Amino acid sequence: MDKEHRMSRRPPGMLPLFPSPYPGESFYSILCRYHVRSGNASDWHTSIQLFGYNTSLISTLLTPFHLDMIRHWTPPASGLDPREMLHQNTAYDLYSINSFPSELDRIQDIIEGRRTAGSFSHWMHPRLINPAGHLRFCPECAAEQIKLYGEPYWQILPQLDEVEYCPRHRIRIRNSPIPVTGIKSHYHPASSVLDKSSLQHPQSTCLQEWDHLFKKEKEFFIRLSCNIDWLLKNGESYAGYQNLSNAYNKLTRTRRERSWYQLSKQEIRNALWNISYSSDLYFYLKHKNPRQVGNESFYLYSLRLCSHVLVMTAFCGTPKAFYEL
Repeated sequence: MDKEHRMSRRPPGMLPLFPSPYPGESFYSILCRYHVRSGNASDWHTSIQLFGYNTSLISTLLTPFHLDMIRHWTPPASGLDPREMLHQNTAYDLYSINSFPSELDRIQDIIEGRRTAGSFSHWMHPRLINPAGHLRFCPECAAEQIKLYGEPYWQILPQLDEVEYCPRHRIRIRNSPIPVTGIKSHYHPASSVLDKSSLQHPQSTCLQEWDHLFKKEKEFFIRLSCNIDWLLKNGESYAGYQNLSNAYNKLTRTRRERSWYQLSKQEIRNALWNISYSSDLYFYLKHKNPRQVGNESFYLYSLRLCSHVLVMTAFCGTPKAFYEL
């Protein structure tokens, strides 16, 4: 079945068992909970029922891919609105701070049904995902979810780049056994992975190349997680690359007529030194952003999305203070 035909197929119809989202729940997690409720014999059957064809689920972890289908699955009386879920159950608000208006308009058009999902921005996922490579969770958040809702769920925040600590519980985010690549064609509900036993006796923290730095600079990375979480909820107010560029111009007290902005590496190094009194955070930032032209500056649009939040944290403490300079 060719791609054009697959994208034009309509789903079977209303799904009376489709679940309401939990606070901060990933769209992928909602789909996983539907899979459990449906009683379908296989992941393939659920995907056919939802989309009309077998499709990759990876982008649903953080992005609004397929979110436009909500209108086909649920009646208006359900209260489920894809426009609200865009902000509450995807990382769109965070993503929007470093995006051009044409890209944001295209996403809005897809959600509103004015364009087909075939024009979706597939590069959103790699710009947002944490490099740990697994579905991730805070064990204390998951334990609270079990007490409150009777089941845990996959939150958006732990899956994001640079989020190494839970901002509420101040503990390390952990890896689940499920690799991100393993969700391409499979529904892995958190309830089947994060039971009470695994939360009480987790196998390991998420060991990574920079794990020593995450431990050494714990307070900085907790603050960074708090700031990413804040933008995840408030980023729409600051959407657009031009707003980001204007804020950087105020920060560096310079004015440029061209749109390709630069930020001095030495200024960033000094700001990070004032936080940790070492060069470790600066070398971490360089490691995350290796593709820079020249040795003196970072090019703002080529910085990883959450590296911008790291720079905001270093210079201003919070994104709100950064944008309101």
